[in-house]
Amino acid sequence: MLSGNGDLSSTLIASISQKVEERGFYALWFGETTLRDAGVLAGIAAFVTKKLALGTSIINVFTRTPGQLAMLGATLSELSGGRFTLGLGVSTPSIVQGWHGVNYERPLKRMEETLKLLKKYFSFERFNYQGEFFSPTNARLKLRSSPRIAVAALNPKMIQLASQHADQVILNLYPVEKVKYVLPLTKSAESSVMLYCVIASDEKALDAAKELLAFYGSSQAYARLFASFGFSEEAKAMLNAWERKDREGAKRAVTQKMVEDLMVLGDIKLLRDRVKQYHEVGISEVLIAPSPFGDFLGNIKAVVENY
Repeated sequence: MLSGNGDLSSTLIASISQKVEERGFYALWFGETTLRDAGVLAGIAAFVTKKLALGTSIINVFTRTPGQLAMLGATLSELSGGRFTLGLGVSTPSIVQGWHGVNYERPLKRMEETLKLLKKYFSFERFNYQGEFFSPTNARLKLRSSPRIAVAALNPKMIQLASQHADQVILNLYPVEKVKYVLPLTKSAESSVMLYCVIASDEKALDAAKELLAFYGSSQAYARLFASFGFSEEAKAMLNAWERKDREGAKRAVTQKMVEDLMVLGDIKLLRDRVKQYHEVGISEVLIAPSPFGDFLGNIKAVVENY
């Protein structure tokens, strides 16, 4: 699987999607932060491919209602001929509250309510629902096409929630040796992991890798995750740097070991070996994600053409 994000034109996305399918990749996923709409990009890919599985990894559940997400999922499932997975997550306060201006409240409960409502929408029957965030009345989804549902999860509670209500759990920035501790929580849901990579090993590549991890380290949730992996000092230093609005300081806090454990920095062989290691510990699918920092297009080409 390949995950695409970053500042690429829609025309280039179409070309890359075709190339990904030609090269025999199983799926192409589209991320979403503050650039392009992941659902629209998946729609573009659906038009120019025939067999490639498509998904969003991820769309946050704060800035679209469950009804909107149901319409999006149904539309893309119909458009792709059943190839689409609606990947959802809770994102971070900096994106949801800082960029969108929406209150970042009770992310676990928000996700739970969204997943329960999606199940009702995709039953295609009329329903009423009284929730803490949403209370649709006499609602029914008329477009009878339903996608698979995936949920991005970091902590045990979100992983358990995803396993109960979704088809797939997506872990992110999990070292291989830590996966075995959370896999039992995924139960019947398909287990997958997002694996970021920078296909180079020079100083610019290392800087790009550190910038990626520093970006994630601005979030309290990811800082806690990093600390649980043994990087508590690094996580604390990154948060302190971001509080000072010191981007370079946050990057300096990222250690070589963090880069080596949490992502791939190196050649295609190293990437293949890491993917194999994830499969060996029980991960079903690995979403290979060329880092959007540094030479993003070069990373994509290196993976697509050589993997």
